Amino acid sequence: MTHDRPAAATAAPALTLPRDLWRQIAGGAPDTGTLRLLRTARAGRNLLLLRAAHHASRTTPDGGRDSGTATALLAAVRHRAPAVFDTLVTDPATGVLLAEAVRSGRRDPVAVLAAVAAHRAGIPFRLELPVRHGVVDLPGLGRATLDPAAGTARVERDPQGTTTVTAPGTPAAVRIPDLPDPRDPPQPAESAAEPAPGWEPLPQVLLPARRPGPAPVIRLDAHGPLEADAPRALGARELARWRDRLGAAWELLADRHPGRADAVRGTVRAVVPLGPRPPGPPGGTRGAWLSASFSDAFGLVALAPVDDPAELAAALVHETQHSLLYALQDLTRLLDARPGARGHAPWSDRPRPPSALLQGAAAFLVTAGFWRREAALGRPDARAPYERWRRTARLACDELERGGWLTDNGHRLLDALRDVLADWDNGLEPGA
Repeated sequence: MTHDRPAAATAAPALTLPRDLWRQIAGGAPDTGTLRLLRTARAGRNLLLLRAAHHASRTTPDGGRDSGTATALLAAVRHRAPAVFDTLVTDPATGVLLAEAVRSGRRDPVAVLAAVAAHRAGIPFRLELPVRHGVVDLPGLGRATLDPAAGTARVERDPQGTTTVTAPGTPAAVRIPDLPDPRDPPQPAESAAEPAPGWEPLPQVLLPARRPGPAPVIRLDAHGPLEADAPRALGARELARWRDRLGAAWELLADRHPGRADAVRGTVRAVVPLGPRPPGPPGGTRGAWLSASFSDAFGLVALAPVDDPAELAAALVHETQHSLLYALQDLTRLLDARPGARGHAPWSDRPRPPSALLQGAAAFLVTAGFWRREAALGRPDARAPYERWRRTARLACDELERGGWLTDNGHRLLDALRDVLADWDNGLEPGA
């Protein structure tokens, strides 16, 4: 399910589209070069949004209060800790914050992002950040709870390496711990640091090392950009269950779907845990959504608490494909449709825009591919979802062809989707 620069930048080399890009995307298993290209595309988009937000803040009476300081701080992070800066500009939380700021004009995200980046980089700083409803949100890190009447808070990191948040009416400073690397050996229980009062960190999940390369780390972001569930903290028991669910789904992907596992590992940075799904209506059609992704949040997946590893793995594959298409459309136009254009969506009871049809065709195709592989590996109940989602993808492709909305590159992607379907008709297995 989908929902629809601080310093002078050096000229970036032109990005070229690999000849086999369309086939890789259609198969749901792009190689490392293509994944790198798509991450670079999203980083470029977020840098442009950051520059737009910075310029907008300079034209408002109070929005530019800390803009110059924050911009200089981001430039310092980019120079002294380029890996931290690169991680920041590709983070899904950054994409959401910047896009919302540019659209609404109500927020200045530059200081917020500068505080996050400088904290991660270990660079001393002092910035004033907005307090909303008694909370300072630091995307990708967590949130500090302050006096509800406070309008602003001071966030600073001293030369000794301690970052704190202070605000009028809050009796004590809230300390922001440095983010531990989950790949480090665990500390003994008696030496582990107690949670900082007033600070709610975003937990991280280290997935099993089942593939060559570093084990994936996924952030559980209960403060994600959701329209359905309110932000909430995860209790210890719920957190443990999410670790188990994601670990089991990842093991299944890595062992049985290696190409798609690499796509998930190279794309997904954060998971938003949804609440339990209510029972579906009679007839077996689910009334609640199992998963979702967001166009501004490349690499973020919202998931319902599903305990079947295969079902959760299929949702990860499906939403990863959405993220890949969002980034692909940062590189090239795939659609040229008139405003208000709509077409029949085989998964919905209402007409959907061409962008949703294209997203659905590609995402349901890789979902079908996942279940096709499961059926080939002997899972007895995999044939039904494979046939269902294959038919859904085929009907969406037909609707896109009839609509006349595709650009030349859009037709290249559609041709690649149809090639996968033709391979299946001929008993072939494109990708894994």
